[in-house]
Amino acid sequence: MKYLLILLTVFFALMACKTDNSKKIKNDNNANLKPDSSGVVQGNSMAQYTGKPGQLVLVAENTVLTEEIMTLLDSVFGEYIRPYYPPEKKFEIFTRSPEQFESGSHHLRNLMFLEINNEIPKGDPRMILKKDYFARTQLIAEFKANNINDLYALMMVKLPELYELFDKQEWKREYLRHKSEKNNVAKELLRKQFGIELDLPRSVRYESRDSKFAHILFPDRSRQMELEAGGAYLSSKANFIQSGIMVWQFDFKDSSQLNPAYLMQARDTILKYYAKHEIDGVYMGTQDHPAVLPIHNRIQIGDAQGYEFRGLYKFTGRLEPSGGKFWSFHFLHPTRKKVIAVSGYLDAPPTMSASYDLRKIQAVLYSLKIIK
Repeated sequence: MKYLLILLTVFFALMACKTDNSKKIKNDNNANLKPDSSGVVQGNSMAQYTGKPGQLVLVAENTVLTEEIMTLLDSVFGEYIRPYYPPEKKFEIFTRSPEQFESGSHHLRNLMFLEINNEIPKGDPRMILKKDYFARTQLIAEFKANNINDLYALMMVKLPELYELFDKQEWKREYLRHKSEKNNVAKELLRKQFGIELDLPRSVRYESRDSKFAHILFPDRSRQMELEAGGAYLSSKANFIQSGIMVWQFDFKDSSQLNPAYLMQARDTILKYYAKHEIDGVYMGTQDHPAVLPIHNRIQIGDAQGYEFRGLYKFTGRLEPSGGKFWSFHFLHPTRKKVIAVSGYLDAPPTMSASYDLRKIQAVLYSLKIIK
């Protein structure tokens, strides 16, 4: 019996080692990969990423997560998507210890590791970027330094450009998803009507009354809400998200039509006619409160140069039943002599995060291609 117990103990110890090694091998398939010419470790994982849009998981020991480090991270990654209200942060930071990370999913979409390592020379901290490492489209940033001062100094320099990379990767995931779904029906309609191409989800619905305006509706989304009534809890689909893309065009006469103020005025004129509410006499208009005035940037998407706008809209007229967020791009078509607007909209209750839906709209806008 004594020898049997010894044999069983040795057997289970060996099995535990095998299991642990299997886990390490599974999680380190790319461990021997070297950075490419741009300094990025390009992985080859095809696993599906996990986590919600806008989640940045920070992996570090508690001793590394000083108040100064966390304040620095929040000052960069905690930026709000202006001018939306309620405020919508681009990223929310969630912290995990290395042990918690090892025991959980490695497929999180956005990961950052902070490490104090005595083997790193003083004054020579390092940042390593990894893509597609544990999951496809995953982005990982690793900061390694000899001491906390070196770590902080490196993060001060690198975080702004790193933020741009994480921000781009968020909308790019939705862009790649739309592209893979190949909505050729809606694409062909856009080509014929407006001379443009957009990568769209498969399940959208395309509606058009005439040559000037088209409405691309995304499927409604809802979330179960637990409601308490009379001491008992009931489930009800109380929260809905409605979103879509509107495309319109008008004749180009002179350069004054490409002024941001004119483009917003034209937006309200067109939507008053085309974007009507189910309540008579109510239509979509732009929120013009000083606190939430639309903001604009001059940008280029593909071959199109124009103005990107973000702002709030409201249904207005004899009643004002609801409103939401819009994100649009307005440009002059180079061959058709038309001013074209591609405008995403989102109507979501304040109790629901709008991050995923905003990224979906952004991905559609940034997929724009001109058909000449």
